[in-house]
Amino acid sequence: MKTYVCGHRNPDTDSVMSAYALADLRRRTGVADIEAICAGRVPEKAKWVFDHFQLPGVKAKRDVYVRVSDLMDASLPTIDARLPLVDALRTLEASGESSLPVKDANGQFVGMLSPAKLLSLFIAKSDLAMPVGEAPLHHCSQTLLGTDRIHDIRKAALQNPHNHFPVVDESGRLLGTLLKRAFAEEPPFRMILVDHNETAQGIPGLEEIPVVEVVDHHRISFAATKDPIKYTADVVGSTCTLVARLYRAAGERPTRETAGVLIAGIVADTLLFQSPTATEGDRSICAWLEKICGESAVSIFEGLSAVASPLTSMTAEQAIASDAKAYAEGGLKFVVAQIEESNMGVFYRHIDDLTKAMDAMVARDKLDFMALMVTDPVRGNSELLFSGAESVSRALPYRRGERGSWLLPGVLSRKKQLLPEILAALA
Repeated sequence: MKTYVCGHRNPDTDSVMSAYALADLRRRTGVADIEAICAGRVPEKAKWVFDHFQLPGVKAKRDVYVRVSDLMDASLPTIDARLPLVDALRTLEASGESSLPVKDANGQFVGMLSPAKLLSLFIAKSDLAMPVGEAPLHHCSQTLLGTDRIHDIRKAALQNPHNHFPVVDESGRLLGTLLKRAFAEEPPFRMILVDHNETAQGIPGLEEIPVVEVVDHHRISFAATKDPIKYTADVVGSTCTLVARLYRAAGERPTRETAGVLIAGIVADTLLFQSPTATEGDRSICAWLEKICGESAVSIFEGLSAVASPLTSMTAEQAIASDAKAYAEGGLKFVVAQIEESNMGVFYRHIDDLTKAMDAMVARDKLDFMALMVTDPVRGNSELLFSGAESVSRALPYRRGERGSWLLPGVLSRKKQLLPEILAALA
């Protein structure tokens, strides 16, 4: 069974790197079919890390919804439309199924053949040498596309009197058969979460898939699980620190490249240990990884810092969504985003575009408000843009600068410094 390892939506470097490294560790320790994925667009800094260490990286996925193609049975026999009726009967009888799909020479779905339909043909004294394709077949009232989401078609399929549903592609070519009993089976995927534990922050479709492990350094807001799971959490600055600890606990040593991936996640999330979230545990693990990697944390951080800012490489809409986390607190729904920018002049030139994009996101996603924290890791300060809920923005303990943004001196961490102030304002 397939296991995915995935960070939060709109992922940052730590989220992608921890997914990659944990997938490698779990593969070594016995999980055969496992894959690290990225919930949405792979950030540019993550791409730089994979390129720098000559690694294939991770695949971007928009969702993990279970689809018809995931549950269909492609091994069930099909009936060639050119086959004589008498031979079609033998094929149907040998299969033990209540009906089988018929396809023509080009693979196109023609109809369904069932014992009841064959009986009616015999009663009508049809020519048993007649090709199946020339006989009147019943056309299933629910033909499915392989890309259909299971939760979209489940109700109608369960109410349908038929037990077999032909699955076709966009051109009508037969792909396989979905059996009604497949709806009662377990989903074909498992999920390991890194750098988050809230379904609302996870990749779309997460709610349909069993979570078997969590590795995270945020507050715990995880839903109840059906079965016990592995859960690793601690107060550290980076999820990659926890993943590196898991390597040591398992008696495993990451490769030089994977050690570099882990260092990148640590220095990105702790801003090279300048963030108040950084701990001695992050520093000591990073020192261990530096010995394996052969590169310093400083040089990797400098490489990450040289990657073009989202403000110059993306549209305003893409920039505010590049590292955005959704929350629901106090009856309000809101998003807090963060962008690193060492040249605040670039930020000032884009304030109007960013504000318009934030206003549009608040309206489109029916948010109560959105906050964008733009952080200068070199000078150790941030500035804040805010859209929506003026009652919340007025309660924040920050003063506004000349350009309309709130000034956040010494604030580097969304999780440890900004979010608590927002929650206090809500209270």
